[in-house]
Amino acid sequence: MPSPDLRPPRLAIVDILRGWSLLAVVLVNFAIFYTLGSATRVPPDDTISRVSKLLVQVFFQSKGWTLLAFLFGYGFSVLIARFRATRPHPTRAFAVRMFWLLVIAIGNCALYYGDVLKDYVLVGLVILVFQRVSARAALSLSLACFLAFPALIAWSRGLEIPNPIAAPDLALYQSHQLLDVLQYGLSSGARMLLSPTKYFDWDLVMLACAFAGVYCHRSAFFESLQTHLTRIRWLCFGSLAFAILAAAIRGADGALQLDLLDHYDIEMWPMLGQMVFFAAAICWAHRARRLPRLFESMRAVGRMTLTNYMAQNLFGMLIFSGFGLGLLHRMPYSLHVALGLGIFTAQVLFSRWWLERNATGPVEWLWRRLAAT
Repeated sequence: MPSPDLRPPRLAIVDILRGWSLLAVVLVNFAIFYTLGSATRVPPDDTISRVSKLLVQVFFQSKGWTLLAFLFGYGFSVLIARFRATRPHPTRAFAVRMFWLLVIAIGNCALYYGDVLKDYVLVGLVILVFQRVSARAALSLSLACFLAFPALIAWSRGLEIPNPIAAPDLALYQSHQLLDVLQYGLSSGARMLLSPTKYFDWDLVMLACAFAGVYCHRSAFFESLQTHLTRIRWLCFGSLAFAILAAAIRGADGALQLDLLDHYDIEMWPMLGQMVFFAAAICWAHRARRLPRLFESMRAVGRMTLTNYMAQNLFGMLIFSGFGLGLLHRMPYSLHVALGLGIFTAQVLFSRWWLERNATGPVEWLWRRLAAT
């Protein structure tokens, strides 16, 4: 008989980081709708929108999905460890979890053309293959991916492999028929999934972040934050220095026309350095007991990551698609950002209310129930 399915206590800082990443995701995703299917630019005289765009780019662009990849890697490692301790067939149990996460991802893909859950499923299956690696080996795999992806990104630009699925017509998304809107999302998701170059691009970035998450779980990184403040400081300042250096190299390559990035594209390095900086700064502030109300709000949202991520995409469809309010290309950039911030605020209130009455979010509950059948 398998032992009881005991769950380890949730770490507050992990849920706080999940909440922060969901804030970044909703702001960036709603901002992306501003240019969906068009070459729309922020007008030079729209100062509020230009400032909003700058803030989104500096604080949130590419920070949300990369941090989520890291946290999914951490969560997958936790789940594998729990299954190995409590289930007679842990590999099968985890694979079943990934299957049902894929089913949920397909539903989410219909809501939002840029779904990343399906990519996290692929990352989870790779982590399953390396389920027995040590913390040091997981860190080595993460660093290997970080060092490899700039070369592979540059190399993949020369690939001329056609995508078997044509880009869907934006008119489907602007249709008043729900099935047309859902078809647009599913077609876009399938096209992205079958894009050959993406596996040498941001999927490898996701894998690198996920292996870093595995390392943090197996080295008990977050559990040791209370006694290793120096480690957080070094990570915070070191990642910021790395981001500045990487950005300087990119700028120098362009200014001097060296074309080095044509062979080793480090475009994502400044973004990843900034992501680590913000995550480390949040850990530092939480460790110092700063901004307790803000962090409690982030924690509530982060405890319901799947539910809130899918809800953000549902609201996006209801606001921008023709089936909903049809506001695509009808609002200034700043209003896109304001709507994203408003939805996140509503999710804070809903998450607090829900968690006072339930142990987990509704989609998280459904995922576990499906995997238990």
